[in-house]
Amino acid sequence: MTKEALKIWMALPADVRSKILSNVWCGQCMTAVTICDYSAVLDGGVVVLRGFCSACRHKVARVLEGSGGGSDDSSQSADMSKPERQIAKGSKKCGLTYYIFDIWIEDCGAYDIKEKISRKIQIAGTKSLYNFAKVITQAFGFYFDHCFGFYDNFQKYHDSKMSYELFVDIGEAPLTPIAKGVKKTQIRQAFKNPGEKMLFLFDYGDGWRFAVELKEVRNAQKWDIKPVILESIGKAPLQYPPCEDELEKDETV
Repeated sequence: MTKEALKIWMALPADVRSKILSNVWCGQCMTAVTICDYSAVLDGGVVVLRGFCSACRHKVARVLEGSGGGSDDSSQSADMSKPERQIAKGSKKCGLTYYIFDIWIEDCGAYDIKEKISRKIQIAGTKSLYNFAKVITQAFGFYFDHCFGFYDNFQKYHDSKMSYELFVDIGEAPLTPIAKGVKKTQIRQAFKNPGEKMLFLFDYGDGWRFAVELKEVRNAQKWDIKPVILESIGKAPLQYPPCEDELEKDETV
């Protein structure tokens, strides 16, 4: 450790240092872990902890944002969005941030969606888009059994300026050339501010289209990363409705 970085690091209260060390994102484990065998260095005027995940030994790092400029907001992650930083300044009880989304079915080729079918979901911002997609499909009673993507262009998703697709993670050609993967992208990296919307396209064959809108970023009062359905409106249609042959067979029995 450099002397200046060590001095800044050790100036933090012991309980704050402990919380920081146990809340470091691991891209391999895809969750918050404890950093071990770490060192503190000054990088660009701020203190950076560099070390290894205590679970899988993957390299991890944590930026003590504001540590070089006298700010007391010293326990934030490197890629934390502005709403998270503003909320975190008011409380240091927990380093977890919840993202609250309104999600509704926009369209599907097999159905004529006439009524509002929506779910309000609370989920940790550190969860991956892959995990988020699984939560969305399960919230509507669907099987998580198809490829999918998140797009910022609702009309022509192929022309999206920002997109995330499962195809990237499984080694297949993405539908949009600028697409990133979903397994290593956190929710907080894709959604920065309340009001932002993305199209969640699930099953490119049947074309289930979900509108996903970030409504609120909220600081958690306790550490609980389990997603929660806060509100459910409307009955979701069947993902796989019976075909005509099956209906005719049932009528003749």
